Amino acid sequence: MTETTPPFEYRTGGDESLSIHRIATGGRERTGTIGPRPDHVVFWLADGHAELSSDRGERWHVPAGAPVMLSAPVAYAFRTDADRMTLLHITPALLGETDEPSEFVQPDPDDVRLEPLRTLLREVVDRVLDPDLPVPERRALNRRVATVVLSTFTPTRPDVEDRLRCAIRFVHEHAGDPITVVDIGAAAGLSERGLQDLFRRRLAVTPMQYLREVRLDRVHAVLSAPGPDVVTVREVAWRWQLAHLGRFAAAYRARFGEGPSQTLTRGGRPAGPDDF
Repeated sequence: MTETTPPFEYRTGGDESLSIHRIATGGRERTGTIGPRPDHVVFWLADGHAELSSDRGERWHVPAGAPVMLSAPVAYAFRTDADRMTLLHITPALLGETDEPSEFVQPDPDDVRLEPLRTLLREVVDRVLDPDLPVPERRALNRRVATVVLSTFTPTRPDVEDRLRCAIRFVHEHAGDPITVVDIGAAAGLSERGLQDLFRRRLAVTPMQYLREVRLDRVHAVLSAPGPDVVTVREVAWRWQLAHLGRFAAAYRARFGEGPSQTLTRGGRPAGPDDF
């Protein structure tokens, strides 16, 4: 007799605020990663176990039946031999978050705070999956689930100012390197989108605009410093990754009210024939 592996099964239901995803893997061991995403995810296993680690360096052993919160801004790696699992996707807005999504503290698997959530999930999963559930009932059910989720997992908002300081420090330390917005975000522990939002809210500029301003300031400092060394505007601009000289000259004039060669001569150094 030839053994057959049970087929992969997937069932989902809900709305844009809260949805259930029920998965049967066919008994295959699975490994993978879960990157930062728009929604928080509460998952639990019907059988087996999972090993979970976060990009913050935390690790968990997850037994069957223990709900686990995957916070939206955090990346995770996992390994599991579970055949069946259920995922509850819930938007930050449904949890009352209006700024950046929170990170949540994960209780121990035997923590008594998990029991009300276990009981509720057993009760509501089939109702959430029901496509004919009336809209008013679905909204009331969503609010009920959100309330229990918040009473189970303690939100601990990341120190936004500390992340901004990390990003700014990285920019100043690496302004002479060919860094990207992804590099800056990684240094601050933020996704590209999260970094863009943070800079716009706090500094009213994009990360790359801020980097350009830092580079312009470095060029200005070199060109305006008195000294016997012979320098050219071109080499200083290139040293600070400002390779497009036309755009560099326009941005420099807009920031300092004079051209780079004027700054050079004002510092007592002669401008070269190729300076501008």
